Amino acid sequence: MKRYLKHSNKKQIWRILISETDKLLIEERDPKTREVFFSCYDLSTKAKIFSNFQFEEKAWIGIEAVEKDIIVFHFYLKPDMPQHKGFFAYDLKQKKILWRNETLTYFFSDNEKIVAFQQQFEGRFYVEIKLQTGEVIRNLGEDYTLVNSLNEEARAKKSYDDYLFPEVFNPLIDEPQFDCIRNSVSRFSVSGQVEYFQNGDFLFFTFHEKKDEKFIQHFYICTTADGSLFYSDVLNKNIKDYAVDSFFFYKKFLFLLKEKQIVEIFKMNI
Repeated sequence: MKRYLKHSNKKQIWRILISETDKLLIEERDPKTREVFFSCYDLSTKAKIFSNFQFEEKAWIGIEAVEKDIIVFHFYLKPDMPQHKGFFAYDLKQKKILWRNETLTYFFSDNEKIVAFQQQFEGRFYVEIKLQTGEVIRNLGEDYTLVNSLNEEARAKKSYDDYLFPEVFNPLIDEPQFDCIRNSVSRFSVSGQVEYFQNGDFLFFTFHEKKDEKFIQHFYICTTADGSLFYSDVLNKNIKDYAVDSFFFYKKFLFLLKEKQIVEIFKMNI
């Protein structure tokens, strides 16, 4: 199986996001300095748009959302505090900040609009903002019913049909196509659950081998037709806890997260 793309900046991967235009965004942090770095690739061409990119504020920002080719970044209310306050829009095509708002807090986005709020002594005051300009286009006030309805509508529009995420394997399922999972894990001292998904004629799964009070996370691909091994790799070595969210499928791309610092992408015509 040939690797399509590899990302490794030797920093801890914090988030992976994919835009509607197939731009891959990776947020990474340095555990010692707490500085945050951003990288972006065009999945369709493998082109690197930017890597290890930082803003003037190097630590207390993160990604709120991606709408097409515009990224919405947030600030933090205070260092070491989880609350967000203030945000700005960054255009991937122009590679520049379009606008910023340091008084409102992001709530959700819906294509060309952002709903944000001003925290008041008793409750919140909501507004709609134009994504391209940051202009307030409607005051929603304290109408929580309306705001929640708009939020539900925005959620309903977002489709995850192009994604496949693993689920927990039930060992009681007695179907021949899952023999590969049972046979593979039987050769190891397995701890915890097996996570898997099926895509086309292939089974993708991970499990943790316990070794010397630590764990090794294995990744396997088997064919469902005869249970033969198609591909195997080790995603994490000598880890103290179970690793989760280590693999997923997006369209034709298999994503593997290794050692919390590496993203490997394989293109599979399934």
